[in-house]
Amino acid sequence: MRLPRPELRRGRIEIIPMIDTIFFLLVYFIMISLSMVRMQTHGVHTPNSTAAQQHIDAKLVISITREGTLFLDTQRIAESDLLQAVRSRLRADANLAIVLNCDRARQVDALLRVYDLVKQANARTVMIATTPQRMTRELR
Repeated sequence: MRLPRPELRRGRIEIIPMIDTIFFLLVYFIMISLSMVRMQTHGVHTPNSTAAQQHIDAKLVISITREGTLFLDTQRIAESDLLQAVRSRLRADANLAIVLNCDRARQVDALLRVYDLVKQANARTVMIATTPQRMTRELR
């Protein structure tokens, strides 16, 4: 007696699940890139911190370079003009977050002078930019 054998089927490569996977990866990377905040500032090497957060909604960034040059966002500014410039920006938006971005090679007195000027302008939120500790380990 001969038993009927099922016909052998050739394997097929389904491309639809592969396309779905590619689109999910694309959406994932788009969402991640949108959540990254890039501060438009002058380049400084910030100090390391274990408590640093990577996501902030900074509106005004004050940078102090290694040479001691001050930048308000990306524009160079004199220390004597900083108080008035910050006050005028705070008048436009009282909830403006201010980030102090100081090079780690700079002495702390320069940072404290700028911090004092910002507080004289009655800024509610003043933050100091640092590099997260885990990020510095990855860069090495």
